Amino acid sequence: MKRGHRSRIRRDLRQEILAFIVRWYQQERTYPTVREIQKGLKISSPSVVDYHLRRLEEEGLIVRVGRRSRGIRLRRWPDGLAPEADLIPIPFLGSIAAGEPIPNPGATPLAWIRIPRLWLVDGNGLFALRVQGNSMVDALVGDGDLIIVKPIPQVEEGEMAVVWLADRHETTLKRVYREGDRIRLQPAHPAMTPLYVPAEVVQIQGKVVQVLRNLNGIPLPGGQYSPSTGREDK
Repeated sequence: MKRGHRSRIRRDLRQEILAFIVRWYQQERTYPTVREIQKGLKISSPSVVDYHLRRLEEEGLIVRVGRRSRGIRLRRWPDGLAPEADLIPIPFLGSIAAGEPIPNPGATPLAWIRIPRLWLVDGNGLFALRVQGNSMVDALVGDGDLIIVKPIPQVEEGEMAVVWLADRHETTLKRVYREGDRIRLQPAHPAMTPLYVPAEVVQIQGKVVQVLRNLNGIPLPGGQYSPSTGREDK
């Protein structure tokens, strides 16, 4: 028998780190730092942890937020569900339809929806609307979809925005282009032509930052969701 040979079990550090992040969050309700992962799994150095975190990020399993010490976030959970702390409640204010202004973002919501924090760069002040019509179908926004809107008065060229036309008393969802003293509101539908309007009648009510779609139809909550309790009130 040859001496000096010992069997070694190769560690799957990537999976160990992923499982550690899940366990840590479930116990602490926060995410671990690199050094906490290193210490908890007895890994040789923080750089080894950092290497495997980069690989997990490339695989789409985690994301790292800026340079925060607790900037690790899980993109996929073992059960496919994000924990409550990683969900943002957003007010649903109604539909966007021609001939009607959208409700004031501060109005009482018709319902609340909750979406993962990771889907959004900034979750402050957002609201949700249901789309009526197919003018933006080639931009992957169809009739019945929900759009998440950030209320801002200006958008960049070509961005999709909720627009109020003061002279027509109409709300529309289009891409916005400035052309001299007029604005081109561009649909994303092969059978529809752009709308040209004077710049002074255009009021940008918000920029679309996310589109939510359910292939079987978007179900709205049956009750009012209370952000303070985390429950739906029937």
